[in-house]
Amino acid sequence: MNDRLPEFTIDVTAESVRRWKMGRDGVFPADHPETGEDVPLSYLFFLRCQPAQGISIHAELGRDPDRGLFGGVRYERGRGVRVGDRLEGKAHVTERKSVDSPRGAMVLTTLVNEWRAESHLAVTETVRMVDLPPGPPAAPTAGPDADPSLTPIGAPVSFTRTQIAWLMVETGDTNALHVDRNYAVSRLFPDVVVPGTLIVPIAEKALSTAAGRPLSVLDCRFRAPTFPDEEIVVTAAEDGEPGAWRFEVVGDGKVRAIGKASTAADGT
Repeated sequence: MNDRLPEFTIDVTAESVRRWKMGRDGVFPADHPETGEDVPLSYLFFLRCQPAQGISIHAELGRDPDRGLFGGVRYERGRGVRVGDRLEGKAHVTERKSVDSPRGAMVLTTLVNEWRAESHLAVTETVRMVDLPPGPPAAPTAGPDADPSLTPIGAPVSFTRTQIAWLMVETGDTNALHVDRNYAVSRLFPDVVVPGTLIVPIAEKALSTAAGRPLSVLDCRFRAPTFPDEEIVVTAAEDGEPGAWRFEVVGDGKVRAIGKASTAADGT
């Protein structure tokens, strides 16, 4: 089990951004991003699991994908990431602890990824992972009831199996829970599970569109699974300070994800 992942350097190309948007939106964007154009924070997951680099986060951290869950992620923008950047990726575990649950001890791991461009810290990405106790699978529970004080922003969206499979191939994530329905059913899920790495981009897109500028901070935590062709919507409200939001991702009246976000006053 490693506490530090191999470092690597990778280019942010217009084509890679288009391919990421295909996973997020289900269609290729008509136009090519221009060099220097801002890239959404949640695009960085697309790079973190680069199969071309031969890096498996599960293997590096000694995690069992059958027991591993994506608990959440926090992005903090520094200089930001732009099309045409050459990024230096560096990741290390900052915390690993055991937490009691009704099923036994869970292991919570926090992995911090630092993305640098032109010697500047571009984005800090903090990933929270959960390893469930060993033993037979348990049926997933529904999330808590949605907060009625939050207002929908943007239209409801759903994800096709094609989008899910596309992202899995692009990122090299081989977890069968996301692509093999029979396997998912054997783990007591009704269908394959939409990866959290598709949920976060939808939240970021709705929030940045509503705010009219890119996010400087995005913190998202998962509460319940989402399944293919199931409609979800982002609901939000301002959270005290100017440019601050709290939000939920809601499906059928239940919370699938919850979080906070903010925008920089100058839009950077």
